Amino acid sequence: VLLADVIAIMGSMDFILGDVDR
Repeated sequence: VLLADVIAIMGSMDFILGDVDR
């Protein structure tokens, strides 16, 4: 897994969690 992929996945998770939290 490339570092960029990990960042993209983390960013997606953060976006989803943030959207749900709000």
